[in-house]
Amino acid sequence: MSRNPLLLPLGGMIAGLCAAHHLAFELPAPVVWLALAGAGAALFLRSRVPFTLLLALFFFAWGTVALKPFLTPDLSPEHVVNRLSPEPVIVEGVIDSRPEGSAGGERIFLQAERLITGDASLAASGRVLLYVKDGRGTFCTGDRIRFAARLRRPENYGLPGEFDYRRHLAYRSVFVTASVPRADRIVLMREGVDFPVRRWFDLLAARLGTFISDRFPREGGVLRALLIGDRGLVPDEIADAYTRAGVNHILSISGFHVGVIGIVLYQLLFRLLALSEYCALRWNLRRLALVATLPPVVFYLFLSGAAPATVRSVVMLATFTVAMILEREVDPLNTLVLAAFSILACCPQDLFDLSFQLSFLALWGLVVLPPLMMRPFRTIGNAAVGKLLLFLAASVAATAVTLLPVAQTFHRVSLAGIVTNFLIVPLLGYGAVIAGFAALALIPLFPGAAEAPLWLAAMLVRVSDVIITAMALVPPLSLGSVSEEEMLVFYLGLTAVTVMTDEGARKMVGGIAVAVLLLFHLPADARGNGTLTATFLSLGQGESTLVTFPDGKRMLVDGGGSLYEGGMDVGERLLVPALWNLGVDRIDYVVMTHPHPDHMKGLIAVAASFPIGEFWESGEGGEGADYGRLRWLLADRGVAIRRIDSSSAPLAIGVVKVEPLWPAAKGEGESDANESSLVMRLAYGATALLLTGDIGQATEERLLADPARLRCTVLKVPHHGSRHSSSEGFLDASAPRVALISAGKHNSFGLPAVQTLQRLARRRIAVYRTDRDGTIEVVSDGRSETVRTFVQGHFH
Repeated sequence: MSRNPLLLPLGGMIAGLCAAHHLAFELPAPVVWLALAGAGAALFLRSRVPFTLLLALFFFAWGTVALKPFLTPDLSPEHVVNRLSPEPVIVEGVIDSRPEGSAGGERIFLQAERLITGDASLAASGRVLLYVKDGRGTFCTGDRIRFAARLRRPENYGLPGEFDYRRHLAYRSVFVTASVPRADRIVLMREGVDFPVRRWFDLLAARLGTFISDRFPREGGVLRALLIGDRGLVPDEIADAYTRAGVNHILSISGFHVGVIGIVLYQLLFRLLALSEYCALRWNLRRLALVATLPPVVFYLFLSGAAPATVRSVVMLATFTVAMILEREVDPLNTLVLAAFSILACCPQDLFDLSFQLSFLALWGLVVLPPLMMRPFRTIGNAAVGKLLLFLAASVAATAVTLLPVAQTFHRVSLAGIVTNFLIVPLLGYGAVIAGFAALALIPLFPGAAEAPLWLAAMLVRVSDVIITAMALVPPLSLGSVSEEEMLVFYLGLTAVTVMTDEGARKMVGGIAVAVLLLFHLPADARGNGTLTATFLSLGQGESTLVTFPDGKRMLVDGGGSLYEGGMDVGERLLVPALWNLGVDRIDYVVMTHPHPDHMKGLIAVAASFPIGEFWESGEGGEGADYGRLRWLLADRGVAIRRIDSSSAPLAIGVVKVEPLWPAAKGEGESDANESSLVMRLAYGATALLLTGDIGQATEERLLADPARLRCTVLKVPHHGSRHSSSEGFLDASAPRVALISAGKHNSFGLPAVQTLQRLARRRIAVYRTDRDGTIEVVSDGRSETVRTFVQGHFH
């Protein structure tokens, strides 16, 4: 530890933060001060062991209490979270940070000042996140705005492997959200009432961004992301291509960008100072140039939004500057640890920000791994070949150490990223960033002179886009679900390789860590566990059910989806990650009950992400661009398509009998897609599961012609619990013990309907709802069923 004295404090604090974040563990505040006092007293002891242990305890205890303002905050009575109402209210507040662009709209963070309901005006406090679904306003930090909306607590869907968005917002001190359909629904009350410094930087960034977009509309989105940190105007297809090619990091201003700019400024200032004989004779030019580099870099930090990765780079640059002034040797790893500790001491919640993790991990890998990787090539005499190999080793190192965190978040990694980074980093990371930064400096004073370097940056972006689009065609490597246990093994292995000095021991520990990680991803036993499991996934107002048969085969019934055009891609954002987390690597049967978007659209991402055995649909088929896209994907992958209706013979999947009950044979069904939903009964021993799609009472009446076929123990309630479904006769005939309703939280349709819930309650049927219980799992051994709900990251 003498070589890296800050590793212990940083490690202790990270352990404490992780204990609070993952385990809700918190030590009493007095323990923090007692541990600090004990560490101070232990300084007078001859042995260093008590001091080391007490110091580790102090930072661990500090970490456990540091997240309390975010996880268990003590909010005032005036806080907006204590004044929530089911009815819309008028909110007035001041924007406290730069609005963030999103797909088609933007996100605005504001400090609430006042709530107006009817004739009452109440003082309010607290931070609110306002979603603007369509359009971007001209609002800026410090503006007082007013809008009408419903205020709600952020909530997660309740899905396995789901990104914890509620906690993500809590770490930004947001406990209430609101939304408006369009930017013109927001009223500007007064400009610039607060936050003058932030406002000045944000107005300058907006001016620079407008100049870039006006001159180069095609490349403007990428240039704005590269130069001023505004990713809101990057087209979705371009952002997706960058992600699939493994270079999405280049679109976020990071320590790399700041490092490149810092080096260029340093070299430029050093050469300018060297032209002066007076300066050369009186001062240390390298020290002076480094000190002079710091102010413009700090200025750029605030101009670009002060992301954690950028702060890290500036802290490291400041550390190097101070060390040079004091004529002290600087160790890169100690400097990196100091930067991480400085950020976490001020903003402990940043530990759980992906950009923070990837930034520090990438630089950690660059510091630790390339020297090990280059040792076999120490005898190469050609300097150019040596530099090329070092650059490749750096690319491999950065990719390797960020592979698992990327896989845990996105469930896939791009191996093409090693090659793509090798090509794109020089073009965009060096060329476009340097040329663009030169243009930024010229725009406010000499806009005409800025166009030449900006044109060069735009051309480099255009060339890069061509390369990235081609590399994006390389299929990504799917790692499925990456567990917390895997991440722990990864971090412990990387730490051990860092602190060990013996090369043989480092290789052995690294090899053991890799072997253990590979064991996590051994192929699962495909024979099944002898139970029938139906997992009703919580996808908002959409609907999707994963059935796992006793022999291990899987069936996915519907895929959820946004009800409205341009809504969130439920399949890509929610369904596919949840299936990966559940261990799904292949789906034997994909069933579409009917082609409405809240049942069908999510299947597009499923078809693009998983091998599929067969695709089942009713004879009614579908129409529209989304259905056409789904059918094209199925045909491209050679998936067999089977049309199913009531005339289809029952199918046996292992010991489970799958009996299609509806729609009627072609030509006899309803014209309404809901009433033509595919209805199936799955029977396994004493258990029967009835899947009903969105049928209404008209179809229920027809099915009652043979009521014995409707008998079940578990009912998927038709049409999200609509009052026009689940008739008295249908419920009497089916007579389930358990009823499952798929509905979105706070949905505008008022589902499930009160009438439906009353009909179920009168029959004493146990009701489970995805809007209330999250994802629901029903497990049957053929004799009885067990129901579990997904609460706080686990099934209970």
